[in-house]
Amino acid sequence: MKQFQVLSLSAALLAALLLGGCAGAASSGAVSTPESASAAEPTPTPEPTPAPPAPNPLTGAADADYTGKRPVAVTLRNLTGSTPQWGIASADVLVEGVTEGTTASLMALYADADSIAKVGPVGPARDLLLQVALPLNALPVHIDKNIYASNLLNVLSYQDLDGYHIGKAAFAFDTDRQGAGYAEENCWYTTAELINSGLATYGTTLSGDNTPLFQFGEREAVAPENRNGMDLTITFSPDDVDCLNYDTGTGLYALSNGDGSAVQDADNGQQPGFTNVFVLYASSGIKDDGYTRQYDMASGTGLYLHGGAWERINWTKEDATGPFAIADEAGAPLIVSPGKSFIAIWGGYYGQSLSLTAADGSAQTLPDKPALLESGIPDDAAAAAEAEYKAAQEATDAQAELARAQAELPDAQTALEEAQAALDADPENEELLTARDNAQANVDALNAILAAPEQQDGQAE
Repeated sequence: MKQFQVLSLSAALLAALLLGGCAGAASSGAVSTPESASAAEPTPTPEPTPAPPAPNPLTGAADADYTGKRPVAVTLRNLTGSTPQWGIASADVLVEGVTEGTTASLMALYADADSIAKVGPVGPARDLLLQVALPLNALPVHIDKNIYASNLLNVLSYQDLDGYHIGKAAFAFDTDRQGAGYAEENCWYTTAELINSGLATYGTTLSGDNTPLFQFGEREAVAPENRNGMDLTITFSPDDVDCLNYDTGTGLYALSNGDGSAVQDADNGQQPGFTNVFVLYASSGIKDDGYTRQYDMASGTGLYLHGGAWERINWTKEDATGPFAIADEAGAPLIVSPGKSFIAIWGGYYGQSLSLTAADGSAQTLPDKPALLESGIPDDAAAAAEAEYKAAQEATDAQAELARAQAELPDAQTALEEAQAALDADPENEELLTARDNAQANVDALNAILAAPEQQDGQAE
């Protein structure tokens, strides 16, 4: 009852105040004061603080705003006859690793597709390289792909840009390069305009999220006396060797071929240089096709080079779409200096090796190579298989040489007889003398091949 009375009283008081206010305003002609008017206005909503520009997700550099820009991952042909490649010096990251045979596959990553003037020759996609591209939400760009790359993209419903399907909507052919003697497959390239054109046919663009490749941050400068990682040689196979040599002037690791010649960009003649170099150890074996390399991409150890120095690292990766988590030897997250990176995925199997020297030329003791997977071939078995192959190849070559000698000897003897007859008719003719001597030398060489009984017996066996 008391509550009801209080409520009734409050209501009556409120009504009286409202009526009194209205009556007073009507009788006196007064208006609301500025103070009372402003009190009735809603408080303005403060302007949101703009988000800071996103740095380059591949280099960590704050050189532009990369918000909403997906990177692009272009597979490059890397076999004999494919070099020099276009666009490798302008790439933010180069990734290399053997996927089939003995030649390493190569992928160029760009944080901004609009920076691509020309890149190629474009090669087929490989699942090993996709393991690096997919966690970045990068667009894979390639011409054809093997079954393992195709299966991976299909399972994830991940859109790529494949010239095997889309053709000249996204790729172009360099006729000048073909005219210079390059095979057709080493003449296809793409550009920023072509990539965007190709995506437009699918009704999509490169707008989207991106993920930083590493945990970037400033690192202390390396003192000259601590430069223990100056010259790195990565042997992917005896005929596929990369050298990365630290230049104290530029602060970059310059990429060279195994013979010491500089790797050059076909587009501008520049030599690729990198602030960071990674060698990621990964246990390897052979996939079920008996040919393609299989890698354990869950975890491993490796090397990180920066500023002319190196350190041991450990890395983990959840799955094909999971980013690399890299730690230093103490287990703390590795801070990577902003700049371009070269990443080698290295199995350490038979035929592969690493060497690293300090500024004083001393060889460094590196972490043990990774263990083989069950499908891998042990070094002794691989060495025996290589020796057997070489012996068989030598036997085949020798047999072919023997057959050639047998086939050519009759004509060579006839040529000798004719040359001798001509010389007999004109013994003072120097040209005829030279022709007779050359014919005799040819017959002697063929007879020498035929007169190797032990070799012939070995070929027959």
